[in-house]
Amino acid sequence: MLGDTGVDVHLLLGEDGVAPGAVLAAGLGVLDGSYRPVSGDALPLGRPGPGLRVEYARSTTREPELRVATSPFDLTGEHDLLASAGVFGLTAAADDRHGHFPGVGDVPLAVRQAGQAARARFTEDGFEAAAVTALHAVAGGCAPRAPYRIRRVSLEVDRPFGFLAVHRTSRLVLSAGWVADPVEYPRDAAY
Repeated sequence: MLGDTGVDVHLLLGEDGVAPGAVLAAGLGVLDGSYRPVSGDALPLGRPGPGLRVEYARSTTREPELRVATSPFDLTGEHDLLASAGVFGLTAAADDRHGHFPGVGDVPLAVRQAGQAARARFTEDGFEAAAVTALHAVAGGCAPRAPYRIRRVSLEVDRPFGFLAVHRTSRLVLSAGWVADPVEYPRDAAY
């Protein structure tokens, strides 16, 4: 189901021990076409990737099923952009021996300070950054057998992971981050 804000949140779970930068880079590689994504119906049965499980299950509907269990997060960060001026393309703009940004003001300008603060929040309400609320129900009494055999793809994100918030139509990454200490959730609440 697509949200109504035009933003998609991509959760990125790498193999155990892979550095956060490598996991985030791989996620960006999917967006730029360097890596080709595989749809759920093309994944092999079993455990084809980190956190993934693909199986057949009984259901009361014919539709394939996707289940995702992850940790909510609320991240904030601040940093001085001039501390890494070259990374952010600010080296020349910070040189006050020369004027920059002609036409912006009456006098030549140079960047004296540059900082950034960010917050990403992922809760059951969605992305200011979105958590998954899952219920596990059991039948009471004598439940009829589910008549359909469906394909179920499950993803459990239960260890450090990355995320990308992506504008749906332009594919521009609006926010990216790494959740180093995910909140634990009860195992029986997953799926």
